Amino acid sequence: MNSKQFVAKIVADNQALFEASQHNVKAYFDSKPAQEELVDHFIGRMVNERMNMVEISRQVAELGADADPVELQLLTQQAHDEAVHFRLVKEVIEHIQGGPVDVQAAIAREAAKPTAKGAGLLAKYDAESDPIALAAYQLVAEGRAEAVWNQMADCIEDSFISGAYAKIAKDEGFHSKIGARKLEQLVTTPEAQAHCAKLVGAMRKDLYEISCKNTVAAEAGRELVADAYGW
Repeated sequence: MNSKQFVAKIVADNQALFEASQHNVKAYFDSKPAQEELVDHFIGRMVNERMNMVEISRQVAELGADADPVELQLLTQQAHDEAVHFRLVKEVIEHIQGGPVDVQAAIAREAAKPTAKGAGLLAKYDAESDPIALAAYQLVAEGRAEAVWNQMADCIEDSFISGAYAKIAKDEGFHSKIGARKLEQLVTTPEAQAHCAKLVGAMRKDLYEISCKNTVAAEAGRELVADAYGW
């Protein structure tokens, strides 16, 4: 199949992961977690957004002078979006707890005892040196993030929080499309497609496990991924 067809198949096959993650998020918020637990939960998400900002900014800084101007523009926009998301989640935490967040302390705590974060997969799959891995991460992880942030926006009654999360969800969908665009340029051979398929399969499983650790493993979600991926 050509690269467009290949990427379209990845997008279609991602849906079970996205829906399973949404089931997990809904079950978690339906359980009415205490304020302290919610703060801890969102601190992990805040640090994750900052990690994404740092990695995408590094990618922009290291692009060669011959880089595609459109790709440069898209990645720069994504880095800006991730910075906005970092701020928005920080403001949500401050809204919940009624006081400022010590970001430096939060980052240090996450480094000492890290929670499960999608951004950690960037290092695991060597996205720094493998452009297919980076594009696959953007396509799969950012696509799942869109589904998850939308679900959180629907679950949370507080309009301040739900509005912020709906904004983040919209941006994550845009970032996923950046990954799709780049993958279409990269996976033009059977070898590249085989490499990408292997990465995507592993990333989906990692992202599902991250979802379960961050929220709960809803039975409906387990059934979805078992049927779709045979886990």
